[in-house]
Amino acid sequence: MKHHNINIIAALMLLWLLPQTGKSQQYTGISGLVHVPSGEMNHEGDAFIGAHFLNKAMTPDTGFIYPGDGKKYHTFDYYISLTPFSWLEMSYVCTERIYRKDAQGHVLNWSKDRYASVKIRPLKEGKYHPAITIGGNDVLTTGYLPGHTDVQLYFCNFYVAATKHFTFGGNELGVTLCYRYYLRGYNSKWNGIVGGITFRPAFFPQGRLIAEYTGNEFILGTDMLLWQHLRLQASLKDFKHFYGGICLQFNLLGKKYTY
Repeated sequence: MKHHNINIIAALMLLWLLPQTGKSQQYTGISGLVHVPSGEMNHEGDAFIGAHFLNKAMTPDTGFIYPGDGKKYHTFDYYISLTPFSWLEMSYVCTERIYRKDAQGHVLNWSKDRYASVKIRPLKEGKYHPAITIGGNDVLTTGYLPGHTDVQLYFCNFYVAATKHFTFGGNELGVTLCYRYYLRGYNSKWNGIVGGITFRPAFFPQGRLIAEYTGNEFILGTDMLLWQHLRLQASLKDFKHFYGGICLQFNLLGKKYTY
């Protein structure tokens, strides 16, 4: 019953956000849909500092399991990201992991899984062709750094994504198609062709509605940009598992954009 109540509350939160629904940030801090990469890019000079709640339904099936009982747990990550050029995005992410529990099952220590992500856009969207991006998450982890030997690459994946936008009546419809490959076999359920659509309403262009297929599940989500700096995202996996995030957004070049 408690789990059912949590799902109801999450659904109500999402419905509350829907009428208000910018360009979303993923849990990696990189632009995209929710869990699916896209051909979109943040604006040159954009910087983000944020955190994301990660439901256990969307974490890898290895590495995020309680010591001793084999059960997965909810967690969260936090990140910084930067778009130094209009064609390049980078982020650094820390994801919390339970490291040790006592005999009564109380968490004694947390550890951090740290990794970097990168996204490059070789082709900008045109009138008749989509934007094309290539990128990867968890492409550089602390295991590659001097003094570290624990190379896990829990989130490591590489992708090619294409996104095309269509406008009608002041509204905007985005269509994304992506091919993605995860390095670790326990994430293979998210391999292959994935994609989704976004809808940006004319009455509130700072927000979007999102529907996507991850290769294993459907996700409905929404995001918005408030007061030019506060970005929110909320989503439901298969209509029952909530996860979402919040971040502060600034343009280090002092530029202002119309979203």
